[in-house]
Amino acid sequence: MKKRTKILLISLGCVLCALLIVILVFTQTKALGAGEVSEDGNYAHVMANIGGMSEANPRVVDLAMLGAHDATTYSLEKYGGVSGDVDPAMRTLYKCAWGLSYRYTKTQVSTVSEQFAQGVRLFHFKCTYGDGAWYGCHSLIDGPLSLYIEEILQCLETYPEEIAVLECQLMYAGERTLSGFYSDLFSIAWNGKTLLDFIPYENIELGELTYNDVTVNGTKGGAVVVPVLDKGTSSDEFFDEVKSAYRGKCYARKHGGNFASAWYNRMDSEAVAEGIDASSVKIRENFEKYSGGFRVMQIETTPTSEDLLQTAAAWSLVHKARAHNLAILHNPNFGKWLEVMPVVVCDFATSASGGFNTAINEKLIAYNRALVERLK
Repeated sequence: MKKRTKILLISLGCVLCALLIVILVFTQTKALGAGEVSEDGNYAHVMANIGGMSEANPRVVDLAMLGAHDATTYSLEKYGGVSGDVDPAMRTLYKCAWGLSYRYTKTQVSTVSEQFAQGVRLFHFKCTYGDGAWYGCHSLIDGPLSLYIEEILQCLETYPEEIAVLECQLMYAGERTLSGFYSDLFSIAWNGKTLLDFIPYENIELGELTYNDVTVNGTKGGAVVVPVLDKGTSSDEFFDEVKSAYRGKCYARKHGGNFASAWYNRMDSEAVAEGIDASSVKIRENFEKYSGGFRVMQIETTPTSEDLLQTAAAWSLVHKARAHNLAILHNPNFGKWLEVMPVVVCDFATSASGGFNTAINEKLIAYNRALVERLK
């Protein structure tokens, strides 16, 4: 009896040790399983290479664009703290399960400059304020916002005729106001230039803003800045944009004002596809309501208890994106979705698995060429 008890206890101990090892590996390792990354730079001129763009002069909101969700997370390589918008109860979890936190908050593996060279034209930046400066974040803090803006400035200087849309989602502002954010943003310089040098227009409604307005008739790189005001920065004091000298240069409103998009909060690819389909129907049936802003097809996945097994099996957001992005791209309804939602925002936008980056860019280029032909 004692021998059996001893064997049972040893067996139980081995099981517990094995379980502990699995938990430690799962929560601590940072291996992403990203696979191949597109680095050929083939889409640095994704708009400039479309003949007749300036002649057709499409509205910016009608252009098909590849978007990078949480574009700043490529620089998340060490624990830099937690964004001010995160519930205090979650902070200990983020810190203790660092590998798990890293894998499920990192959505991009290429720098902003590399994303630009691979066709990304809408950059989703989550921003948090602390210690007197703005930082990129996705719950965890990535790096200084200035780092990413400098990359954008360099790209716009290097690639004339291209457009960069900066969706700055302000997650936490502390005591900083919107006009304060504008002031900080437009003080960031590279080679003596700021974003203001790439915003030649003023006081034009977003729905009326054209390619020529932004690029000076196709001769310069141009920027469109859209701060999205998150629930963490919704106090009346924050909405003081009327006082800002930069108000006519930007398109800040509460979330949803300039973006028709939906967040599906699912890890299951089929569920995300169903959500996208429902969004396309809604926008198509109410197109006049949404036509004055960016119409965004968000194809990202989200860790969720509803898809617990798929969340665990995904291992990381970028690993999930390797197959998920292709599943959405090759969905038979993708062309129908693109007609009403021409901005496609995803995790791991530079993925080369299955030829995704090449395939999505070619689809978006074909869309823009058809748009130009209709307008000429």
